[in-house]
Amino acid sequence: MSTAQPVQLQLNQREDLRPLCTLGAKQRRTNQDILNEAVAGAFEDKEALKIMGGFSGNYPALGALLKALQKRKAYFSFHFDDIMRVNNVRQAWKIDHPDAPTMRSFYDSSLWESRKLENPESIKRLIREGVEHTSAICVLVGSETWSRRWVRYEIARAVIDGRGLLAVHLNNLRHHLTKLPSVLGQNPLAYMAVGKVQPSLLAPPRYYLFEYMAQGWIRYQDHSDPVSLPRYLADPDPGYVVALSTGTAIYDYVFGNGHKDIGAWIDQAAQRVGR
Repeated sequence: MSTAQPVQLQLNQREDLRPLCTLGAKQRRTNQDILNEAVAGAFEDKEALKIMGGFSGNYPALGALLKALQKRKAYFSFHFDDIMRVNNVRQAWKIDHPDAPTMRSFYDSSLWESRKLENPESIKRLIREGVEHTSAICVLVGSETWSRRWVRYEIARAVIDGRGLLAVHLNNLRHHLTKLPSVLGQNPLAYMAVGKVQPSLLAPPRYYLFEYMAQGWIRYQDHSDPVSLPRYLADPDPGYVVALSTGTAIYDYVFGNGHKDIGAWIDQAAQRVGR
């Protein structure tokens, strides 16, 4: 996961969109780091404290902690061409991993069988309904995911609705035909941004979604209303955008032990936005 500081981008510029190819030792966060943050977040919940009988300075029994915390319901966003690799993730939550205490159960609200609709408004409605009761949107990244219109809309819903957001590379999973991994795809969250529009110093600032197209950063076409600036993004200067990738986590499903830890990744993304 990148630890780079948020970068502001002028509306006619783009950020460096090179794919994340390796996770260096200094960049990789351990499962214990994730657990520590999850525990810290739990103690902000008074109900959790009550259930666990308070906090004496040491972590309570992990079993009690996991029972006290709410299960997360996640929404998976992906390009349908990656369905065979996506299936690995779809099934992960059904498998019991006694050696992964940070794993939390989550549910699957993706629209795999429902994407044959052609009317844009019908697709938007279907996506809105799909994400309605979820805590976080997890983008499963293949080779062309970054360019898909409805993946971008699903990403946009995370910002519009104040849901957690993260991305997970799938291409190190072996392809079902070639039996080989593929080159990592671009991070779709680097192609979506929030921009600050303020006509004058006396006018209140407004924030809008932007997307990167061939001509540069443009106002996002599928949602033109103002949005709130997500907690995880730095506040850009007027006339600038900040890409969603600068404040969100991206993982590798294979090298990050996603089959065990993806639940913890989703939980952390949800906690970052207060869910």
